[in-house]
Amino acid sequence: MDNQAADNWVKDFKSNTITVGNFPVKNLSAFLILSLLLLFSCGKEIPEEDVFENPLDEEEVTYETPALTFYPVDISIDLGSSQTVDVFVLGVENLAGSYVSISYNKVKLSVLSIIVGEFFADAVQAPVFIAEDDADNGIVEINTSFLGSDSVSVSGTGSLASIVFQSMADGESSLNFDTACEFVDPDDNAIEIKGFGVGVVNAQ
Repeated sequence: MDNQAADNWVKDFKSNTITVGNFPVKNLSAFLILSLLLLFSCGKEIPEEDVFENPLDEEEVTYETPALTFYPVDISIDLGSSQTVDVFVLGVENLAGSYVSISYNKVKLSVLSIIVGEFFADAVQAPVFIAEDDADNGIVEINTSFLGSDSVSVSGTGSLASIVFQSMADGESSLNFDTACEFVDPDDNAIEIKGFGVGVVNAQ
């Protein structure tokens, strides 16, 4: 920086003015603050999965937890197409086993597959996962448990199972949990399920 440029910079600083390109900018403090705001807002985008890691927030539901619900809760699909519905457990502590019974409209929906959810991914051992679809009565039953150890459990919120439904007829049908659903801890003590969500599938 030559002497003339240095003198100009000092004058600009004292007068609270800077030159951007060929344009003088008054209010140096405001310009610097705005520049910092733009830097932090544009420098790094937050990945979508980090904004809302869990698709269901315990604080947003209208019932108490621990609870069972579906995700998505409200589904619109084309007639004849399929849709994955996750069975979510919310706000549970020390879950070592579960029994889940779900009823669905056997005329309007059919079950294509049932697989274990990601809730158990961080457990020290994989759970025993048994799922059955009673298509004649429109009932899905899911059993999960950790065998061979009385200390394995999981806590928090996550997908217990993923069910792929196919629409068989147009119209609305609901997915409902039976009140016989059960959670147990590693000592085989029952964990009260305080809330049950309802899923809706609308085919057209």
